[in-house]
Amino acid sequence: MQTQTQTMVDFLRDVLIAAQIEGSRGRLDIFADRLIKAASEPTLAGAMESLMRSVNASADKMFPPAAAAMMRLAASQQDAPRVLRWLRDQAKLVTMLAATRDEALVAEALAEVQLPEAGQTGAASVRRPYAVQIRANCETPLAHGADGKAGNSTLFRRIDVLATNGAHMTLPYYSGNAVRGQMRDLLADHFLTSLGLPADRSKPAVVLWFFYALYCGGALEEKSDATKALKKQMGDNGAIRATGIRAFRDNLPGLSLLGCALGNRVLPGHVQFADLRPLCVEWGTGTRPVAELMTWEFLTRREDHEDHAEHHGMIANTECLRAGAALEGGVDMDSCMPEIERSALGCGLALLAKRGMLGGENRRGLGRVRIEMTGAPDPAPYEAWLAEHKPSILDYLDQIGAAPKQAEF
Repeated sequence: MQTQTQTMVDFLRDVLIAAQIEGSRGRLDIFADRLIKAASEPTLAGAMESLMRSVNASADKMFPPAAAAMMRLAASQQDAPRVLRWLRDQAKLVTMLAATRDEALVAEALAEVQLPEAGQTGAASVRRPYAVQIRANCETPLAHGADGKAGNSTLFRRIDVLATNGAHMTLPYYSGNAVRGQMRDLLADHFLTSLGLPADRSKPAVVLWFFYALYCGGALEEKSDATKALKKQMGDNGAIRATGIRAFRDNLPGLSLLGCALGNRVLPGHVQFADLRPLCVEWGTGTRPVAELMTWEFLTRREDHEDHAEHHGMIANTECLRAGAALEGGVDMDSCMPEIERSALGCGLALLAKRGMLGGENRRGLGRVRIEMTGAPDPAPYEAWLAEHKPSILDYLDQIGAAPKQAEF
C-alpha cells in the first residue's frame, strides 16, 4: 500500500505548496482543517477537488505527474475508498507528512501504514419497531453539529457502527437527546401558558430553580433554594417521602414524564427517545449510500452596524443532511407510565410536529422538517387536565416555593 499512500502524500505536498492560505492560525492547521472538511466528500476525486478549491491552490504551481498519479489513484475502485478513509481518520498526521521535506523519513513512515478498510460496504442491523414511530422528512438542509470542529467548519454528528458483515462504519445520526430536549422546551412553554403565565425565557415567570427544571431538567445541588424548598416535601438525608414524590408527579406530569433533578435528588422519567437515523444503505433502511445524503452549507454572520475600524463579521461552513433526506426513529414508554403522562407525551410530540424544526441554524433557514408519527398518544386528555386543575397546580407551585411571591401576571 506504500505506492498509494506515497501518491497521496506527494499530491498533498503539491497542493500545500500551491495553496494560498492566510490567517492568524498556523498554515498547517488551516490546511488540515480544510482536508478534514474535503474528506467528507463521497469520493477521493471529489475530496481533492474540494480541497484545492478551499485552499485556492494555483494550478500553475502544481506538478503535472503528481496530478496524473492522483487521477489514477482516484479512479481505483479498490484503493480510492481506503485512501479516503485514511484521510478522514488521520488528516492532521497526513498533513504533517505532506509538509515534511525529508523524503527518506516520509517513505519510512509510509512503509508502516496499513490502510483501513473502506467501510460503508455493509449495513447495520435494522432496529426493532418503537411504540411511537417517528419519521422526519427534510424540507431544507438539516444541521446537527458534532463535538469537534475543523476550523470554521462544523461536521455532522456521527456514531461508530459495526455492520452485519463486520465492517466498521461511521454514520450520521440525529441525537435522541436533542429530540427530547426540544420537546422539553415545547412542553415547558405550553405548561406555563396553560397556567396563564408568560413563557418568556428572558424573564422567567417562576423561580429560577423551577425554571431550570422545566427547561433544562434541573441540576443537582446540595445547598440550593430547590433543596430547601423540596426537602420537606420529598425527604432529606437519604429519607424518601413517597407521598411528596407522588404529589410532585401528580401535579406536574410533564416534568414527571421527562424526569428532572431537584435539589439533591433525581426523579427519573418514563420515556425513552431513540436517535433519528437517515434512511440509507448503511443504516439498512434505504437505497442510497449515506455519502449522497450529505452536503455543506456556507454561513455568514454580518455586523449589525458599521462603526468598527475592522470587520467583525465571520464566515462558517456546516455539514448537513440534504433537503429531501428522511430520518427515522421513535419513542418507547415505561409500562408504569400513568395515562396522564402518556397524554402529555402525545402533547409534546404534537407540538414538535407542529413546530416542524430540528437541529441548529433554524434562523438561517436550516432544519425545516415534516414530521410524521404513528402510535402517538392523544394529547386531548392532558390539555383538558391542565385547564381543569389550573388552580390546584398554582397552589402546589406556591407550596414548593416555585412561584414568585409577588409576581403579577
